[in-house]
Amino acid sequence: MRGAPSIVEDDQELKLITAKKMAAMKKRVETAAAAAETAKAPKPAQKTSREVLSGFLYDRADEVLETAYSYYPSQTEILVDQLADYLKSHPETEKIRGGELYSIFRKVGIRFPLNTTIKVQERGKFIDLKEKFKIDRKEGEET
Repeated sequence: MRGAPSIVEDDQELKLITAKKMAAMKKRVETAAAAAETAKAPKPAQKTSREVLSGFLYDRADEVLETAYSYYPSQTEILVDQLADYLKSHPETEKIRGGELYSIFRKVGIRFPLNTTIKVQERGKFIDLKEKFKIDRKEGEET
């Protein structure tokens, strides 16, 4: 008669089921350990909006930004966030000069004074225009 399985067959099936369950449990433990390790790993720090924008600034634009923050900190932060979002989505954007950044602030209604100087080249070095006029006035008086 073939109807009833023998004790040996039951024992082998039981070992097979136990082995499958152990393999599944081991896999779950390894997956959980890997997830915990990933959570522990330090995430790269996200750049702030100001850091993103600063990466695109040149030619005194950083001075314009600092001056804007000193006069209008909350409004400047909003504009910086908007500019940074744009720059993140368009990384091929050209760098922003100081005059261009100042123009952006003026167009949105944020107006503030900037300290500006005009320098001219005199005898191989740059001097303030004010100094140039003093030198020219002295030379004119001497002749």
